[in-house]
Amino acid sequence: MFYVNKEAELTTELLYKIITRFNLETKPRLRKYKNYYDGIHAILEKKYNDATKPCNRTVINYCKNIVDCYCGYLATPDFISYRSDNDIESIMEVLRYNDYQCEDSDFLLDALIYGTAAELMFMDNEAKVRFRLINPEQCFGIYDDSLTGDLLYFVRMYKESEWSESDTYCVDVYDDWQIKHYKMNGVNGGLTFVSEEFHYFSQCPANIFYLPDERSIFDCILTIQDSYNELLSAEIDDYQAFCDAYLTLTGMDAERDDIASMKASRVLLLPEGGNAQWLTKNANDAQIQNMLDNLHKAAYREASCPDFSSESFVGGVSSGIAIQYRLTGMETRAGKIEGLMKKALQRRIEIICGIASLKLGEEVFRDIQIDFKRNIPEDLTAAINTVNQLKGSVSDATLLGQLPFITDVNAELERLEEQKKKNIEVYGFGFSDSGEEEDEGEEE
Repeated sequence: MFYVNKEAELTTELLYKIITRFNLETKPRLRKYKNYYDGIHAILEKKYNDATKPCNRTVINYCKNIVDCYCGYLATPDFISYRSDNDIESIMEVLRYNDYQCEDSDFLLDALIYGTAAELMFMDNEAKVRFRLINPEQCFGIYDDSLTGDLLYFVRMYKESEWSESDTYCVDVYDDWQIKHYKMNGVNGGLTFVSEEFHYFSQCPANIFYLPDERSIFDCILTIQDSYNELLSAEIDDYQAFCDAYLTLTGMDAERDDIASMKASRVLLLPEGGNAQWLTKNANDAQIQNMLDNLHKAAYREASCPDFSSESFVGGVSSGIAIQYRLTGMETRAGKIEGLMKKALQRRIEIICGIASLKLGEEVFRDIQIDFKRNIPEDLTAAINTVNQLKGSVSDATLLGQLPFITDVNAELERLEEQKKKNIEVYGFGFSDSGEEEDEGEEE
């Protein structure tokens, strides 16, 4: 994060200093995180001075696996929902128009990879509110240095044209009321002010989501990841060297042509007293495997993420409750991430409500509840038994809310009421809801 005094003007010189620091200190770390998620690890730079020596570069990508596990656990599409006692249909229309389910999942995915994620709000050609993810390597926020820590500016940098040889970059700076456009010569070139325009939002139209310390979810296992790749690659090198082992000939002289002939015919002609044997390297395979297993366990342990494919996780599991107990460590970390993401999603709704056309007050967006549902097998039998035991003690709305397959409690209550009315009509034996007998024909 970058902080400035709220009363200070964001001059071209100050903006240039902040961009330079971002490019030198923050961007390299973000690029490293993305490379490790994509499988571009340090082991790929491995090389030996001896070009003939086996040099394998094997990547087992724990970083990607851990990110995907957390993202699927927290933000699988349809597992984040919005509800309120007020009428929020206009807000839900905006969210659905932007395909919010996939957007929420991608929003968290960026945060898990980079340690931060950002989305920008704008109005499209049809005057509809849109929000779109911005690559964290191309943007950053500038905050008030007071205790409130409000977002003052959002800076986005991108190349003017990806298909030309020009090295000109566009820099857009958003504040509460306007967008200032700059041009920059190269990544760290000089800034030139171009123009400015007003936007339709009453606050900085950006939404930024940070993980603790702005670190990737897998930052804690980077050294373990490198060690595993290095050890596994070295083991494969040793095996390949074993396959290409040297043949030693004792008690004989042989020319290059003789060796080539014996290799081709697969026959060795040895003089009396001569000997031939392979020169091999003794390797302790059990020790290597033990080290690999320990690193494998350490990676998941440090990330507080279970190895879902391991026999130790799935073996003996008979219910959803048992799985939840095994996910305690992951749930602890996921709960904090959920709280931070809820805050970001709440800001998104606040910005949407800031559009004058919606005419929604502050109390509306603050009353919206954002629910996260974990993507794990549900124990329906236990949930149904609990609901049955609580009948008569709590409201029907609360009971229905305990059932995982009920996504909209109010709608379900309405359907239940309609079903009761139809049953009365079918089995009411000619009586109305008031208990009076209905007339079957007109009075004569």
